[in-house]
Amino acid sequence: NPTKTFVAAPTGGNGATCRSCANCPWMAMNGLKSISEALENPLGKEITVDVDLAEKALIPLHRMLNFAAENQLKVKGNA
Repeated sequence: NPTKTFVAAPTGGNGATCRSCANCPWMAMNGLKSISEALENPLGKEITVDVDLAEKALIPLHRMLNFAAENQLKVKGNA
């Protein structure tokens, strides 16, 4: 869109050692294959969080899935 400015977000902010997740060398190490394997075979890769935090985290995930459904985008999984 020529009328908008897109920013690679989130940005690091003051005192951060990085510019954004979009330019992060650590994030670049996460390929689709390894992410898919971790989701399909999570044994030993589990992360536990507080129930309240998990419930709050589901809100943006559901928003993204609803956005995909409303725009007829294909997503993988059964979330």
